[in-house]
Amino acid sequence: MESEKDYVILRKTITTLSTSFILAYLLAITGLVQQLTDGEELLYHTGNDMAGWFLVYLFYVGAVIAVYGNFVSVILDAIRKKWLPNMRWLFVFFHGILGLINGLFFQDTYLAYYGMAAAMLYACIDWWVERRIDREKSTKVLLIIPLILLLLSWSILEAISPSLPPFTKEDAIEFATTGEGTDIDLFPDTVGTWKGTFEGYHVQRSTRTKKINKELYLVTFEENWTKGKRKGHYVMSYKVDRSSVSGYGGSGTTPPYMRRYYNNKIVKIKFMNKGALIYV
Repeated sequence: MESEKDYVILRKTITTLSTSFILAYLLAITGLVQQLTDGEELLYHTGNDMAGWFLVYLFYVGAVIAVYGNFVSVILDAIRKKWLPNMRWLFVFFHGILGLINGLFFQDTYLAYYGMAAAMLYACIDWWVERRIDREKSTKVLLIIPLILLLLSWSILEAISPSLPPFTKEDAIEFATTGEGTDIDLFPDTVGTWKGTFEGYHVQRSTRTKKINKELYLVTFEENWTKGKRKGHYVMSYKVDRSSVSGYGGSGTTPPYMRRYYNNKIVKIKFMNKGALIYV
């Protein structure tokens, strides 16, 4: 058999991975099961959401077990083997008691109970792994079963949860015009053209979209203005998908009346910060 050190490292590694996978899965799935039990409507792509939370829980739970859990377990193992070799269940209980510490430290009763349950699960799995290794039997089932449950749960949740509605050109324009204090504040928030006058200028502002590929649009804002013999042209384009807006290009110069418009807004903000609401 390998050295005692290698034996302990192998055992604790298998126990840490197995316990982390099981706990992360239980934490990720419990809330969704409660949601289904209460008859609540599932969100879009709930399976992906569950898988994401599984990874988050796996990272944090795994870190706590790898550092604190293994440190405590190695010390308890040394005590057990030296003085109480035949009282393994007592040390499962001791694992649980020491698992309460996180909850007591943060003064959170539920966290204390969760910590106790997790520590006792770790101790039971460690006991089982130790016996399997001593008998030269495989321990892969501890890693395979949680992965199978995760994949099965993900596929079921994806099948029963609603899919995202199509991302339309109207959605793209709404996304692109969200927010305040930008050059496109005054453009139509739907496909179309606005005509009017501003400080003596005849102004025409247009909003249009072009589909590039599935759920990706090119949203263009175009402004034309005239005043006597003076005229100008200004275009801004953005690539828009369901999750992002990125600049694509533009041409022309900012209309002269818009420079004054934004300067007035800046002055207004300065005066507001001083307690006054004044345009200059």
